Amino acid sequence: MNRNTIKKIIASGLIIVTTVVFAEINNNGLKMPGNIAFNSIVEAEEISTGNTEAVKEDKSKVLPEVKNYSLKQSNINILSGKSGNVTVSWTKNSKANGYQIQYSTDQNFVSSKIKTIKGQNKNSTKLAKLNSKKNYYVRVRGYAKKGRNKYYSDWSSCAEIISWNSKWEFASYSKIHTDSAVLYFSSASKVKNKTVCINAGHGTKGGESVKTLCHPDGSAKVTGGSTSQGAIRATSINGGTTLNDGTPEAKATLNLAMIVKQKLLKAGYNVLMVREGEDAQIDNIGRTVYANNCADYHIALHYDSTSSNKGAFYIGVPDNQSYKNMYPVSKNWKKHNKLGKNLVLGMKNAGVKIHGNGVMGIDLTQTSYSTIPSVDLEVGDKSSNHSNKTLETIAVGIVKGMNKVNK
Repeated sequence: MNRNTIKKIIASGLIIVTTVVFAEINNNGLKMPGNIAFNSIVEAEEISTGNTEAVKEDKSKVLPEVKNYSLKQSNINILSGKSGNVTVSWTKNSKANGYQIQYSTDQNFVSSKIKTIKGQNKNSTKLAKLNSKKNYYVRVRGYAKKGRNKYYSDWSSCAEIISWNSKWEFASYSKIHTDSAVLYFSSASKVKNKTVCINAGHGTKGGESVKTLCHPDGSAKVTGGSTSQGAIRATSINGGTTLNDGTPEAKATLNLAMIVKQKLLKAGYNVLMVREGEDAQIDNIGRTVYANNCADYHIALHYDSTSSNKGAFYIGVPDNQSYKNMYPVSKNWKKHNKLGKNLVLGMKNAGVKIHGNGVMGIDLTQTSYSTIPSVDLEVGDKSSNHSNKTLETIAVGIVKGMNKVNK
């Protein structure tokens, strides 16, 4: 990895879903137990029970600890986000009177701002006009009033909003990158200290009208695919196919990506998400550049355009010496293939149907720009079952495959 991703969560917008424990401060300044439970989607380890009460935007005081109190770490998802404009959302709770959203350019929330949202039925707010060239940290907590006293939850986990870095290697080759990525940290009891980028294929409006270089050195594609052999430029990101039941591929890959994300987090992996909504304004090169700089592995999820229900496979590096000699493929193609083989084996062990020997060699933009182990994982085709049950099985297989890679 090119940075210490173990310390941060990267986000462009987020849904903060939290289970919280409240404590009451009585007239004597003592903290008395009381609780309001918010819905939590996933289980996570217990965290410290110390609480803080905001006094001013940039100051806080630590309240006495309540023994035997704990809370589950919050689950965070992207709702929407554009540079300088972030939407934060959380689960509603009928017992809460409102919420506080704190954000700062400092990870310790020095000189922070707090936005208070009143009303138990509120579950989202926008943080507008943020400086798109700066990074922001964001967290949320709930509060409830009882008489003259006020109850506060612990803060949710933190998310960092990261602006696009034009100094990253290959960043100048990307044409669409106005959205950011989100890095989630595992709260499992045993973390892997590895970050997996899960790329829900497609889902970028306007991507087909923009062209980017197929290879960073300007050479021609050595195989066909969505772009023909010999082409110098390709669409920055295409719209994908449509499954036989009418479901857009972009929707199916997103549904799978969200399930894979949760299973990887539970297994101890940190997860970088480059798309969590219908439209993410990051093209193929942009997603690859984010993965290169913020993750250890890059897995793009796709469905093949055939209709034979042929099974899953990964796109491997084609057996073409000139392509294998091209940087950065030259330094990583063996790692790409190793990742793909283990993912396919993991899915096979989970009961997923595999096509042939599980690999097809194609010259892809993704692998042409990847500086970390990276694969396009075709989890099925237009005729494949994409029910939640099937997606759960595929996700289990992906985790099994990652565990094989990280033995």
